Amino acid sequence: RLKIVDLMVCPCVPATVQLVWMGFFPCAPLGPTLAISLPVLSLVRQLFMRMPPNISAWSESLEAYLGGMGYEVDTKVLCVAC
Repeated sequence: RLKIVDLMVCPCVPATVQLVWMGFFPCAPLGPTLAISLPVLSLVRQLFMRMPPNISAWSESLEAYLGGMGYEVDTKVLCVAC
């Protein structure tokens, strides 16, 4: 689920530290505007360790994972070169 969070940032507790405390990995070292859930990062790590070099496997796995969380992915883009 998409979560919008406002942080009170000060030098003693930077935004990156607060996000990690909340269970998110910040996508920038200073002033992050996006963060990824640590469980999602764990899923991606496990997936990349086990999947063959096939982007379809990644796409379908991510779509299934997001579907289980209530998201609906209704756009499919086919690779013209394939």
